[in-house]
Amino acid sequence: MAQRVKRWRLLWTEPARDALREILRFIRQDNPVAARNVSREIRQKVERLTQFPLSGRDVPELPDTGFRAVIIGNYRVIYRVVSNTVEILTVVHGRRKVG
Repeated sequence: MAQRVKRWRLLWTEPARDALREILRFIRQDNPVAARNVSREIRQKVERLTQFPLSGRDVPELPDTGFRAVIIGNYRVIYRVVSNTVEILTVVHGRRKVG
């Protein structure tokens, strides 16, 4: 009998959606194909958090907050796990400090 993998609920907060839209808008100005690729890659990798919510690392600038991050290309997706939900808080360029 196959074991069923627990899936966590995924919630993109409005600030996270806005941040991703702004990043994609900026990329799209010069390269629409790259914008589509970045969007796809971020969404696919974030979806993996529904199976592996603790796979990201702690956010070093925000110790003891429970905030975690996954690196996707040049971007960091900041999130937290609350109950059975992975809340995507924001998406930032990897060189940008959070907090």
